[in-house]
Amino acid sequence: MALFLAEKSYHLLGLFFWMFGSFLIGYLFSWYYYKNKYEHQIEESKETITELRTEMQSTIRAKKTVERGGIEIKHPKKLKFDNIGTADENNKDDLTKINGIGSFIEKKLNSIGIYNYKQISKLSKDEIETVTDLIQFFPGRIARDNWKGQATQLLQKKE
Repeated sequence: MALFLAEKSYHLLGLFFWMFGSFLIGYLFSWYYYKNKYEHQIEESKETITELRTEMQSTIRAKKTVERGGIEIKHPKKLKFDNIGTADENNKDDLTKINGIGSFIEKKLNSIGIYNYKQISKLSKDEIETVTDLIQFFPGRIARDNWKGQATQLLQKKE
């Protein structure tokens, strides 16, 4: 009788492994199929989520800035160089000598076309607002740190 049970359990064990193997093969093939089928949709969803997060964060920051009495930057304006004049890398002054301008802000000013003290000293009130919008960094800082006056003094020392 024991031999009969051992032989019967051997067949059941073999049947179990065949069924388990079939299950694994089917599972892996279906996983691979659906992964490839929907992979592009997953990537598009990730990009959309990233864009939405960025938009939400900028909206939250803008609201907080307005609540604290700052300005909300919606669409950057264009700076007109009629009044302040144009300059390039050849006419460049060290703008970091102006209190309140670090290397980061100097790079932003250079990217919008402001390179020297003469240009900063000629900024009007409207142009200061435009520059503030363009550099998107610490609204009101130009007037608060008196960049225009400091630029005038540095220009006089330079000449």
